[in-house]
Amino acid sequence: MENITLLVIVFLGLFLLFLFTGWLIAFCLAGVAIISYLFLEAGTLATFAFLNYNSLTSYSLLALPIFILMGELLISGEVAPKLYDAVTPLMERFRGGLIYTNILANTILGAACGSTIAATTSTSTVAIPELKRRGYQKEIVYGSLASAGCLAALIPPSVGLIVYAAITDTSIGQLFIAGIIPGLILSASLVLVSKIVLKIRPQIAPPVKKEGIVPVGRALFHMVKRLWPLFILIGLVLGTIYTGIATATESATFGVAGAMLLGIKNFTLKKLKDGLFLTVRICVGLFLILAMASIYGFALNAVGVKDFLLEALRAAPGGEYGQIYLIWFIMLFLGMFLEPGSGMIITTPIFLPFVVGLGYDPIWYGIWLILAVELGNITPPVGLTLYAVQAVSGDKLETVAKGCLPYWAAFFIAMTPITFFPAIALWLPRMAF
Repeated sequence: MENITLLVIVFLGLFLLFLFTGWLIAFCLAGVAIISYLFLEAGTLATFAFLNYNSLTSYSLLALPIFILMGELLISGEVAPKLYDAVTPLMERFRGGLIYTNILANTILGAACGSTIAATTSTSTVAIPELKRRGYQKEIVYGSLASAGCLAALIPPSVGLIVYAAITDTSIGQLFIAGIIPGLILSASLVLVSKIVLKIRPQIAPPVKKEGIVPVGRALFHMVKRLWPLFILIGLVLGTIYTGIATATESATFGVAGAMLLGIKNFTLKKLKDGLFLTVRICVGLFLILAMASIYGFALNAVGVKDFLLEALRAAPGGEYGQIYLIWFIMLFLGMFLEPGSGMIITTPIFLPFVVGLGYDPIWYGIWLILAVELGNITPPVGLTLYAVQAVSGDKLETVAKGCLPYWAAFFIAMTPITFFPAIALWLPRMAF
C-alpha cells in the first residue's frame, strides 16, 4: 500500500508539478511516463514506441481534420453574422430575447462547427457589440455566449466525440446521432436558466419594444430563407451518416465541399490557406496529446496505479450513482486546469472500463463525458470559452466567469436525466443502427 501511495504521488503529483511550471500538456504526460520507466521492466521503451504509433493510426481520427476544416471554412465564410441576423427577429419578442438568440444561434452553429472555440469566438464577435448597444448587462451577455459555445462539442459533428471514438474504438456515427437529443436538452437547459435569471433580475435586459416586432410566421420564414443552405448542409452531413450512405469521414468531405459553396462570395485562397493552417495546428496539438496519453495510461496500468484508483472509486458512497457523480467531480476538477480534450484523453482509459462494468454503454459514456468535461470550459482558471469571450470583449476574465456562474446549473440540469435515464442518449443511435 505504501508503494502504491508513493506511485500515485509520483504519477499525479509530478504531472501537476510539470503542468504548473508551464510545460505543454503532452510534454507533462511524456515526462511522467518516461520517469515511470524506472519502475517498469526492460524493453518498455519499445512498447512506448508501439503505443505512440498505434494511437495515431485509428481510422476514426481521419475524420478529425476534415470536420475541423469544415468548421473553419464556415466561420471564414461569415456564417455567424448571417445566422445571428436570421434568428434575431424570432427571439426579440421576449424580454432578454437576444440572450435566447445567443443560445439558438450556437445550437445551429454547433450542428455545423465542431469546435467550441471557433463557435464561441465567431458568435461573440457579432453578438457582443449588438447586445451592448441595446443596453444588456454585460455579465449575462458573456455568460450566455461562453456557455452556449459549449454546445458545439456535444451537437454533432463534434471534435470531442471524434477523439473519444478514436480512443475507445466506438462508432463515430453512433456517437454523432447519440449527441443530438442531449445537445438539445443542454440547449433547453441554458434557455431555462436564462429565463430564471431574467425573471429574478429583469433589469439586466431592456424591456421589449412592441413596435417593430415581426409576426412569428414571418420571423420563421425569414430564418428559413436566410439559413436554408446551412440547414441542407447539416442535413447532408448528418443524414448520410444516419442512413448509412457514408461514413463519418466521407460525410465530412461533403461538409467541406458544402462549406466552400456556402461561403463562395467571401471565399479566397488566403482564407483556404488560413483554414488549412488552423486545422493543422489544432490537429497536431491533439495528436501529440493523444500519443503521449497512450504511454501515460500504459504506465499507470503497468505499475498498478490504475487499479488503486479504481478501488478507491468503488469504495465511494452512494452506489453506482454516487460513483458516477464522483467521476463528474473529478472531471470538473481536471477541467479547471486542463482543456477538455486533454482531460478526456487522460481519463477515458481509466474510467471507461469501470463505467462499462456498472452496466453503462460506451456510447452513453461518450455523451455523458462530453457534458462533464465541457463544464470545465466555463470554469476558471483554464476555461477556454471564457478566454474566447474575454478576447473578443476585452473585458476582465473575472467578469466573464461571473456571468457564467448561473449556467453551471444548466449543465447539472442536463446531466441529471441523462445519468438516470441513459436511453435518452441511446434511443436515436439504436433506431438508426
